[in-house]
Amino acid sequence: MTARRFFLSIGVTIITTVLVALLNRPIASVEDQITILKYELRGARQADTNIVIVYIDSDAIETLGWPIRRNFYALMVRALTDLGVKAIGIHAYFAHPVPEYPEYDDLLANVVASAGNVVLPSNFGFIARIDTVGEGKSPEVHTQYFVGKELRLPLAKLRMPAAGIGHENFTDENDVPVFIRAGDSLVPSFGAEILRVFAGEHFMHSQNVVRLNFPGRMSSFATYPFLEVLKSYDAYQADGVTSVPVTHLKDKLVLVGVIADGYSKFFNTPVDPRFPGTSLHAVFLDNSLRAGFLSVADDWFVYSLCVALGVLCAAVILFLPASFNKVVAFGLLILVVIASFSVFVSAAYLLPVSPLVMVGLVSSISTLFYRHRITSEQVGILQEEKESILVQLHDKEAKLAVLERELLDVETRRSNDRTDELLEEIRRYKDEIRALSSKADDMIEYQPSEGETDALVTEFEGIVYEKNGKMRPVIDFVKKITNNDAPVLILGESGTGKELIARAIHTRSDRGSGPLVALNCGALSENLLESELFGHEKGAFTGAVKEKAGRFEIANGGTIFLDEIGEVSERFQVKLLRVLQEAEFERVGGTRTMRVNVRVLAATNKDLREQVNIKQFREDLYYRLNVLTVVLPPLRERRQDIGILTNHFLAREDGNMCVSKNVMEALRGYSWRGNIRELESVMKRAVLLARADGRQMISMKDLTEEISATLHGVVPIEDQILGSLREKAFSRSSISDTAEELGGLNRGTVAEYLRGQCFQAFTEQGFDLEKAVKQISLSSDDAVNDRVRKKMREYLTNISEAIDTSQPWEVVKASLKPKTKNLPQRYHTCLVQVAEAYFKNLWRTAGNPST
Repeated sequence: MTARRFFLSIGVTIITTVLVALLNRPIASVEDQITILKYELRGARQADTNIVIVYIDSDAIETLGWPIRRNFYALMVRALTDLGVKAIGIHAYFAHPVPEYPEYDDLLANVVASAGNVVLPSNFGFIARIDTVGEGKSPEVHTQYFVGKELRLPLAKLRMPAAGIGHENFTDENDVPVFIRAGDSLVPSFGAEILRVFAGEHFMHSQNVVRLNFPGRMSSFATYPFLEVLKSYDAYQADGVTSVPVTHLKDKLVLVGVIADGYSKFFNTPVDPRFPGTSLHAVFLDNSLRAGFLSVADDWFVYSLCVALGVLCAAVILFLPASFNKVVAFGLLILVVIASFSVFVSAAYLLPVSPLVMVGLVSSISTLFYRHRITSEQVGILQEEKESILVQLHDKEAKLAVLERELLDVETRRSNDRTDELLEEIRRYKDEIRALSSKADDMIEYQPSEGETDALVTEFEGIVYEKNGKMRPVIDFVKKITNNDAPVLILGESGTGKELIARAIHTRSDRGSGPLVALNCGALSENLLESELFGHEKGAFTGAVKEKAGRFEIANGGTIFLDEIGEVSERFQVKLLRVLQEAEFERVGGTRTMRVNVRVLAATNKDLREQVNIKQFREDLYYRLNVLTVVLPPLRERRQDIGILTNHFLAREDGNMCVSKNVMEALRGYSWRGNIRELESVMKRAVLLARADGRQMISMKDLTEEISATLHGVVPIEDQILGSLREKAFSRSSISDTAEELGGLNRGTVAEYLRGQCFQAFTEQGFDLEKAVKQISLSSDDAVNDRVRKKMREYLTNISEAIDTSQPWEVVKASLKPKTKNLPQRYHTCLVQVAEAYFKNLWRTAGNPST
């Protein structure tokens, strides 16, 4: 059996590895973020000191003009040559002559020819990677090379005297093709040509494509401004003070290029999202001189490691004890992560983490579930055996109970002939009392509990809730996410207040002064929805008599709220995705692309994750929307807020209106499928009906039949508790057993209801302990009555010990407040009456009337 489980785990591991290979692109994006983290943990290091970057910045462009005239490049080449620079790379295109200054082209050509060490860049308009396997060699040999088209070269008059011409192309991953094939020729890279001129030999590497190992940001290199170098050279010639140590440039390798916003190209790299193109060539030179290019693990090696790690994790879960197998499996994954970071820092080796961790996790979890299922099956077999034994035991107990009842009938028939009649009469009286009590409660104004006082009620942008209730973490999260532009997905059932949350996010954000535009996507057809969101041009369709701005245009600079986003069609989801990704769209019937700056808030009452699984909602759109998620609890899970919301809606409709105790109990007992919106409608209706009758208090007849029905036929909780305790003869475990029997009530809740009913019975029986005991127990069994008597005396003693009869009654009454803690509110009056009777000497500690 164990071997079978192990082979199944191997199969799961292999399948997961295949899926990882198929999902290479999204996993690669995750791995890019991990690579950034690796560079941050490694830290920056000093680049090779032989490399110097001379850059033309915005200040130089402002001074010299744009484009930079070629006579200034000639000045720089001449200065660097005089300073003894060994190799010069000018990262600038000289593809076309300048008609206005033809003499400058000639000047630069002459200077380049005189220098004999200047390398110029070329550029391919298009390059493509070609993978080859074998080609006459061993089939395991895998090589890559690039082919290029549309090669753009410098002017012939500059090309001929240059010491070298190299392409300056990079791949999408910022890798450097060492050579690019152009027809029958191989064009070396710009950096490789500079290195050849500098070192006097061709650059050699085992791979045709190299991965750059960034020492850090551009500041890792020795860098000097273009104008400062020229000024310092002039000062050096005149034996003056130099701001740049130009004498240190002797035998160096100097790159000259433009690094300025709007004038040069920047690349997204692991160390800097805006890394200058000139500096990329400097990184290539640094890696070449240090032999420090990154080595990247081959795919076959990574996937082999995935299978090995997955199998190892599965073996750990299967064969190690359950007490620590999960810890060991998790430790293996942590070890892989540490190893990946370590080889990156120490050996410049890039071993992907994401596929390894993913396969290890899936293998561990799937094996864990499989082991759990096997264990559950074994437990199920044992459970069936247990139930069989219990059935036999219950049969025996039932037979024993029959025998006991027959024996009890023989012993008690003479004294208990009217037992059934009395029990029926008691039930009838209870029903009548319950009905009268209900009518009385419908005439009594509901008094807010402590949780509904102003001190514990919080308001946030029109949203009211209990300070420590279920809405607090939701509101706290909303407050955190207001001041950013990330999309927010608001989830919740209909009527839970999704639009209120959207308005709160907008109002509290930096866009609060801009427009908030809301649209219910589920209320419109696809064509009408497209027109509403994107607008339309005049004549775009029948009835389009004039152009109309869409909601996205109107919301520009503000926020757009898309309610019921789960209702839009899959075809329209594609159009919506483009707006979210690119912030651009075209009006219906138009061709002009419009750009907007809006924050998108979306809401739905559907499970979008499930919709994605059943292909009803696009996964890419889901992840685009689901950057930040706010989940609103339904009203049935916020019952502590029902009283607060009721008072809020009453204050809005009529500040003088209140509700009865029964109404509040019915509102709290109702399921509220329509949530807060339904509660608001119910309160509007009730206020209108009560006002029509000239009443200031809403009663049960003002509610709908569906809500009123929640109180019909309901046995009060205190009756359920007392009935259960009587059935258990008030035994030592009766309170715990009753708590479990009544749906998992808290044991303390049952005990407090019993305490309150004891006070009530003691009050109703004129503070006569024995009569109160019999009212509570409804039993002639002396043992049962003794247990009730003991419990009641305990409660009474606890009250009497807190009363100082030497103090005024008002002082004593105020000191009783701790005694009401956890006691149901309906019994607070009974407790005060019991205490006042003791204060007036109407009963003593024993619980008997004072004589």
